[in-house]
Amino acid sequence: MTTATLCPPTTELHGSWLESWAEWGSADQDGASVFFAAKFGWDLHSPQGFAQWVELLNELGRPGAVPPEGFAPQSTLWLERDGEYLGAVSLRHTLMNEFLQEVGGHIGYGVRPSARGQGLAKLALAGALDEARGMGLQRVLVTCNDSNIASARTIEACGGKLERIVPAAEIAQRFGAVEDLRRYWIAV
Repeated sequence: MTTATLCPPTTELHGSWLESWAEWGSADQDGASVFFAAKFGWDLHSPQGFAQWVELLNELGRPGAVPPEGFAPQSTLWLERDGEYLGAVSLRHTLMNEFLQEVGGHIGYGVRPSARGQGLAKLALAGALDEARGMGLQRVLVTCNDSNIASARTIEACGGKLERIVPAAEIAQRFGAVEDLRRYWIAV
């Protein structure tokens, strides 16, 4: 088995991405696909809709990119091994709105269920931290649900310092949170 790598989103992984979608039971495996698909009327099952989405993901990471309303410029990388989509990580270049400042943070990542337990989340987060460093960010906010012990360990292994655990009741009315949220800062 070869080592997993981080790569820009590509249409070559469409079939494997769909398999991952089936594993998750949701297209929202990467944090934004459902939003973009609904906003633009894209069918991510179709090669055309998927290609439009991939093009947008890559465009959002380019300097000067203008994201759709409510979204920050972001760099997205996909985890891939031997042509198989394994997960994704997104680095939001700025915390441009209250949701990102309080709940979403700079970095979000996800690993498909069948590929968990292989250190891929740590690889993804480390890659996003390298991107943040290259952009000149001094520190980044990374969050996870309090019950997601694996994610908390990943964040801590990458240098995350727990700021606090936010009770769900404190953020539920504004953002619909249903769980307590762990907020970490990582110096880059």
